[in-house]
Amino acid sequence: MLQARDLDIIQNGIPLWQKLNISVKPGERLGIFAPSGYGKTTLGRVFAGWQRPSAGSVLLDNQPLPATGYCPVQLIPQHPERTFNPSRTTGAALGDVWQPSPRLLSELSINPELLTRFPAEVSGGELARIALIRALDPRTRYLIADEITAQLDPLMQAQIWRVILRQAEQRNLGMIIISHSKALLDRVCSRVWTP
Repeated sequence: MLQARDLDIIQNGIPLWQKLNISVKPGERLGIFAPSGYGKTTLGRVFAGWQRPSAGSVLLDNQPLPATGYCPVQLIPQHPERTFNPSRTTGAALGDVWQPSPRLLSELSINPELLTRFPAEVSGGELARIALIRALDPRTRYLIADEITAQLDPLMQAQIWRVILRQAEQRNLGMIIISHSKALLDRVCSRVWTP
């Protein structure tokens, strides 16, 4: 189980979350719905270990997230371009983590040629799909999806969610899905949490 225990997050002197206790079980899809500026993205970063909370803890099976090595909690960020080194190809960045199958690349409409390009040479949608594949490493147990399809056209949104949900079901992945779209959360989540 992935859980926040007595979590406080203060950013720039402003309390975003206080004494938050929330958990996600394997295979469960928890939606988080709140207005813009509420701190949802920051909460996702804390759940993934990208940012430390002001107080409290994030635990995976009652243990702190690993400080080094691969973390089985992976964040797919709203702005994936910020997570790629601009001087390395997207394929090199992906290869640092794992080598996905040609089938998975095809399911997400990733032409292998894109993996020879640098982040600035691919579209935002293509980079978002590469970031998703990177997070789907076989060691991943929990995915945090932060507005990952908000900037894509409806057909690509549907394609990406089909792949994510199939992967989650096949692998019993727990998910935290952060979105401004209540309709999306109602459709794909086991439960939706609104602070």
